[in-house]
Amino acid sequence: MKRIHYVLAILLLNSVGSNALAEERGERLYTQNCMVCHADDGGGAMPGVSDLSENRAWSTLSESKLIARLKQGIKTPGSPVSMPPKGGNLELTDADLQVIISYMRASFLK
Repeated sequence: MKRIHYVLAILLLNSVGSNALAEERGERLYTQNCMVCHADDGGGAMPGVSDLSENRAWSTLSESKLIARLKQGIKTPGSPVSMPPKGGNLELTDADLQVIISYMRASFLK
């Protein structure tokens, strides 16, 4: 019985540690790839850029739909600014986009 508790404790610690690492990675990738346009709080750093903290329509989309939109780029009707595919960094993977989305949801939907 003690062995089962030990194994469960290790699994829990690994899960918590891996979530923290994913959150740190999401914040780092957001800072490197998104913050220049969307600001550190998602509010938009320049005219014409979507305020992700106020316009929450994006947050209702599934991760797969958001990843698809980020991969192709986003043009908001009436906006003079469009987001290039993957925010201009074509090296971002689906996993990178997923942790960025998770970071944004945790940070901007408080």
